[in-house]
Amino acid sequence: MHLLDLTEKNLNKNIFKLCIPVAIENILHMSVFISDTLMVGRLGTDSIAAVGLAGTLFFVISMIFSSLNTGSASIVARYIGAKEKDRAQIVGAQAILMSLILGLVVTPFLIFFANKILLLMSAEPHVADLGTDYLQIVGGFLVFRLVILACSGVLRGAGDTRTPMKVTLVVNCINILFNWLLIFGIGPFPKLGVSGVGWATAIAYTIGTCLLLTKLFAGKCMVHIRIHHVTRIHIESLQRILRISVPAVIDAFLTQMGFLFFTKIVTILGTVPLAAHQIAVRIESISFMPGFALAVSTATLVGQSLGAKNTDLALLSMRRSCYFALGLMGFFAVIFLIFPEQMAMIFKPESRVLSLAVVCIMVAALEQPALAIYMVYAGGLRGAGDTISPMIITIVSTLCLHVPLAYLFGITLGWGLAGVWFGAAVDWIIRAVAIYILYKRGRWKRVSV
Repeated sequence: MHLLDLTEKNLNKNIFKLCIPVAIENILHMSVFISDTLMVGRLGTDSIAAVGLAGTLFFVISMIFSSLNTGSASIVARYIGAKEKDRAQIVGAQAILMSLILGLVVTPFLIFFANKILLLMSAEPHVADLGTDYLQIVGGFLVFRLVILACSGVLRGAGDTRTPMKVTLVVNCINILFNWLLIFGIGPFPKLGVSGVGWATAIAYTIGTCLLLTKLFAGKCMVHIRIHHVTRIHIESLQRILRISVPAVIDAFLTQMGFLFFTKIVTILGTVPLAAHQIAVRIESISFMPGFALAVSTATLVGQSLGAKNTDLALLSMRRSCYFALGLMGFFAVIFLIFPEQMAMIFKPESRVLSLAVVCIMVAALEQPALAIYMVYAGGLRGAGDTISPMIITIVSTLCLHVPLAYLFGITLGWGLAGVWFGAAVDWIIRAVAIYILYKRGRWKRVSV
């Protein structure tokens, strides 16, 4: 793995060199959840709703705790840009250690309170019962999910986006294989139904963790981590990671809590809207991939550019990545408007579920340009170590816009599921305007990591 050639001439090459593997990786990540939904769809609407809700909860929890990787990725990128690989290795190791500790602490709560959490989300009792087994199984393997995210963050900070992509491909193939074997009881394997989805995901994450750790510890990448880096607590590195990451954790927590309350509002509408919502979310998630990939590549380029004392290149990286994101996500917006029914039909839903999902997909088209702007500029600011600016936007938007607007349009005004999605679209448009204003103010240029 070679260092990026940080010049304006090579900027487009660097953007695509970093973001294409990330886009493929995240398509594969989402394919894990999409394949779960597709296969469990044969078991009926209740099973779709159960796996969708429980899977959402697991995703939300893992994202909140993995946001601690924001600081480590930013610091690793700075050190790599400044050609200080030894210090980058220590930071990477401490990020993995934090993920191990967090996973071991949180796992028991997911196992013991799975059913209560699902009921708290307003799931109907039979849906909660179906989802409990799934959530307990994947929750028991949370530590592997967190370590995968930590390792991927360290590698991306160092400019290696290909390794996480390759490992995610393996994870996805294993998940699909064991879904097929365990949901339907193929050959000697037991027929586990919804529980089989959980075991397939758990097995896949375990193997993915082993592959990434092997890569980092074998010294075959830019960041070569050794056992003593992980077993010894490095106070200075942990303090620096936490200083940058805590605002990102607050950001992620509020974002995901807002998402959970958003899902709870949908759940109040009933099992049919919940199933339609889960299908629409799976479809819309595909459109997030270009924006997320460009956000990750922008974070790496901004961090390494600032480490190399090249602020102008950091500025240009954000602007150019935003243009690419607008073009790609605008394309998805057109697809959502033209082919919503054909996309929803892939999941073979009942007619009532299909009609609701189609409306949601069309509403999702409205927020694509705003999402592109927000994701790229927020990624760039975080790559610079400015995690406070995105946090402020998240606090204001979550408390004053995201959930209140969804409830206003969906419940109070009686627009139903379409109103809930429309409220979310309005929120993202406002967030995009806010993040651009904070980017122009330039606080991110003065942040010390």
